[in-house]
Amino acid sequence: MAGERLTPEAFKAEFKRKGWTGKALAARWEVSEAWVSKIAQNPQRAAHWDDAVRGLPIKGN
Repeated sequence: MAGERLTPEAFKAEFKRKGWTGKALAARWEVSEAWVSKIAQNPQRAAHWDDAVRGLPIKGN
């Protein structure tokens, strides 16, 4: 369900499912790769990060 919090595993799986890498996501969000990793691994991350990863477009090859 869209309102449920993503686990760290689900967060990472969601951006990968849409064709994104941590590096590409960092560039899009204008943060470091380390910050993307910290966000992804934190089950207590702010809800807006879950919303952001759910709203990512499918990345073309």
